[in-house]
Amino acid sequence: MASLERAILPTLIYCDLLDRPLTDLEIYKYLLGPNQRVSFFDFKQTLTELVQTKKVESRNGLFFFIKRSNIIKIREKRLKLAQLKWKKLKKLSRWLTLVPFLRLAAVTGSLTAYNTRRESDFDLLIVAKNGRLWLARTLITALTGLLGVRRHGTFTKDRICLNCYLTQDSLKIKPQAKPHDFHSAQEYGRLTPLLEIEKGLYQKFLQKNSWLNQYLNFYPWPNNQTAKKIEPGKFLSLIRETIEWLLEDATGNWLEKKLGAWQTQRIKKKSETEPADQIYVSNECLMFHPKSKSYELVQKWQAKIDHLNADYV
Repeated sequence: MASLERAILPTLIYCDLLDRPLTDLEIYKYLLGPNQRVSFFDFKQTLTELVQTKKVESRNGLFFFIKRSNIIKIREKRLKLAQLKWKKLKKLSRWLTLVPFLRLAAVTGSLTAYNTRRESDFDLLIVAKNGRLWLARTLITALTGLLGVRRHGTFTKDRICLNCYLTQDSLKIKPQAKPHDFHSAQEYGRLTPLLEIEKGLYQKFLQKNSWLNQYLNFYPWPNNQTAKKIEPGKFLSLIRETIEWLLEDATGNWLEKKLGAWQTQRIKKKSETEPADQIYVSNECLMFHPKSKSYELVQKWQAKIDHLNADYV
């Protein structure tokens, strides 16, 4: 199998498992980790050959595997849902301006791929001020709870899932917290900033996570990833800044230490009684993906790639 086919077909396999046909630009954007950046001309030529040899089908500008044209309608439906969900999330996220020590809120998950289901939640990555991760987590959990939009139990639809926390000086997603693989690269390669209290923090995240270049052809993608950003309200910002000032001294340090110890104990206790797939805890990074389906997805993807490779032997 030609080297470009070895990149294009696994990329299509991954998205096929998610019932997501792709445009040629989308395939090129998230192409599986070639050793060097592929030219669009060479890529397009190989993709055309795959269509001509009937390994891939194309319709309405979308590419997918033979006999999988049904996923075109699925994409259309999910695209409309995602557009509505983006509007809801942007409206909700204005309240996040209130959260003391929050510096960046960014969106991950199916919403950034416009491949969301009706029951889907809003996955957020939160960046907190150094030394205030536990305080920020406590306060944002309390706020989303009061607003009735925090995901918990079976309540998922249009609720906020706070599954990743980082601090300003620890922006790299480490392999101990999340496997460095194609699946993770897809997730964080589409990271979309929503509320940026500290200007430039999103760009710093891109720089610190250059490992994504090992898995994606074009990272960071040169387009306007900041189109979904909202500006923090002045009045809510004033409230946030006032609370931060009150908790900046020894009182804040004491609360951070106590909350860290309490929450760590709770997380550990919960991990003993429930599946703890992809849970990572430190004072600079928190990662919560209990009962994650990512392992199963990656296993299915790898099995299909192995089968594909066997056909070429």
